Amino acid sequence: MKPKITVVYAFLLICFLGFGLNLKAQDKGKLEQFVDRAYKIVEGDSAKPRSKYFFVIPIWGITPETGIKLGLSVGYVFRMAEDGKTRPSLVRLNTSYTQEEQFNIRPSFDIFFKENLYNLKGQYVFNDFNEYYWGVGNTAQENAKELYDFNQHRFNIRLMRQVVKDVYLGGQVLYEKIYKSKFAPNSIASQSSAKGINGYEVLGVGLAFAYDNRDNVYFPLRGAYLEISNHFFYRASYSDFKFNTLTIDLRKYFPLWKENVFAINGVGTFNLGDVPYRQMGTIGNENFMRGYYNGRYRDHHMFTLQGELRKTIWGPLGLALFGGIGNVGRTFSELGVNLKPNYGIGFRGMVIRKEHINARLDIGFGEANIRGLYFTLSEAF
Repeated sequence: MKPKITVVYAFLLICFLGFGLNLKAQDKGKLEQFVDRAYKIVEGDSAKPRSKYFFVIPIWGITPETGIKLGLSVGYVFRMAEDGKTRPSLVRLNTSYTQEEQFNIRPSFDIFFKENLYNLKGQYVFNDFNEYYWGVGNTAQENAKELYDFNQHRFNIRLMRQVVKDVYLGGQVLYEKIYKSKFAPNSIASQSSAKGINGYEVLGVGLAFAYDNRDNVYFPLRGAYLEISNHFFYRASYSDFKFNTLTIDLRKYFPLWKENVFAINGVGTFNLGDVPYRQMGTIGNENFMRGYYNGRYRDHHMFTLQGELRKTIWGPLGLALFGGIGNVGRTFSELGVNLKPNYGIGFRGMVIRKEHINARLDIGFGEANIRGLYFTLSEAF
């Protein structure tokens, strides 16, 4: 039986606030000494600081699509050159198992070469999952949901070159295969008009453009990031559908006082052609529209707009307040109808001080009592 999620929220909030309020009553000198000793284990001492970091952190959470989720995130942070310009690179392996008997494994990498001349980014995903199908559109009804099983292989890789300062151009490849789809007897989903609902295979290639003048990759205080990318999918022996995808991701960071920042993010995904079900735009995950079931609303086009206030509370601890809107639609005009709200609160704990990499716990809410709890690494955007 699933635990009462609201009770878990209340317990976590009381613990965090209680700890924060008691900081003033403690001897901060001793507390700061304890924190410094903990960071020394990770970062090394001042005479011989580490430039490479290996970490293992637990993955856990309670989300609408998984129930209770447990797993591990294993990561390695390093720099290809110690020249004061080259950004940190991250190689990471995430794996998890959920209360709904879902399993996934997701190795990924984001590598900046010397002086950021090249950026190589990629991820492989294997999913043995079950999830709910609500159909397509932004008015999918709760009583229409239907549980189904599927397996997934997904691989994407991108190589970009810095052509002028802060401007990157490159190419990318995406492959996805959905198979072993299983539905309940007399399933409506398996007989629906959604393309590829019973499985498919696609291969796409495309171009990518990015402008990036952020002062930090993992916790920007100022600067902006703009990414525009596309994929062309052609029907062939290894690809079942023909369609085109365009994605726009815009982020802007406004420094406030000390190490506090207000960040805004807009994301849009637009598809033309015979778009298979799981390639459609969706709202809801640990990065945007937090709290919504991933795929609760799905259609050809998607957009989200969110803002987040990130405030340092004390030392390595921080707080985030976020809110926004999003939607999906078959046409561009439908994106403005039945807008979905999103809001929530998050807690931060700095894992690697030199790179300002945070572990974060976010509690997200949406319409109709939708909610979710996420624990992961690095900021949402």
